[in-house]
Amino acid sequence: MDNKSAFQVFNQKVEELLKLGKPKIAFGLQSPDEEVLKSLRDGQKYADIMLVGHDAIKGISGFEVVIDKNPEEKLASILASDAVDGIIRGTIDDFKTYETYEKLTGEKYTFGPGLLEDPFGRQFFISSASNPEGWDKEERLRISRGVAEFIKAWGIEPKIAVFTGERHDTYPRRKHIRDGVVGILNKTYEDAEWIVEQLKKDGYNAKNWSIDLNPAVEDGCNLLIPVNGMVGNQMFRVLLFCGGKVLSATRLGLSRCYEDNSRTEKDFVFHVKWLVAMINKKKAGR
Repeated sequence: MDNKSAFQVFNQKVEELLKLGKPKIAFGLQSPDEEVLKSLRDGQKYADIMLVGHDAIKGISGFEVVIDKNPEEKLASILASDAVDGIIRGTIDDFKTYETYEKLTGEKYTFGPGLLEDPFGRQFFISSASNPEGWDKEERLRISRGVAEFIKAWGIEPKIAVFTGERHDTYPRRKHIRDGVVGILNKTYEDAEWIVEQLKKDGYNAKNWSIDLNPAVEDGCNLLIPVNGMVGNQMFRVLLFCGGKVLSATRLGLSRCYEDNSRTEKDFVFHVKWLVAMINKKKAGR
């Protein structure tokens, strides 16, 4: 099955799960942005949506609105107390929201893959895309394995592209250099080779794609493992800047459904659909 066909099956599964129920979710809203609100109104077809924010969102009609001077803490507490089935972090602060949830529950998420669609309509997962994550080969391997298992559970056979800071033809000429910038680049190449070797031992289809992002996607890779979370975050943002879409950014490993996103997004319809699919899948024990 090619990448396009795999994601068609994936999206069909999401659509099927939407039919199982209309859960209640909460969305963190910084200000009454009309584009964001339009997408949330469209999302009300799939979920009852509560808006959580401070005084700036007073007066918004068509939604249950919760006003709090600390909307990040409020949104996290609403989820932790099971007052809703899940949340989308939305346009309020991401770190403060998650840190509050972590303090309230003692839970830590294991990884947070981003599902993206590029301007050509090609879909793929990136992980990690969070600045503090993926800075050593062991963590990159853990992330690779975890996300691969996750997408496999959704009917997609993982095809994993591991990236480096060094080209294939450059590394052999400079691999003896261990210091400075070149030494750092060489280590990213060696780490990628090690990660690919471990993934192949696990039975995964994995390859060191060096710096070749577009050829990897053209070849049908559906899980992209950047050099570290900072590079992944920049890949994430460049795709948005060039007209791509963030379809999902789920914090996995929690007992509750927690959907994250980019602060620059305006269209949250698929975030709503994906969160509802996750909630309904969990309730149905699938």
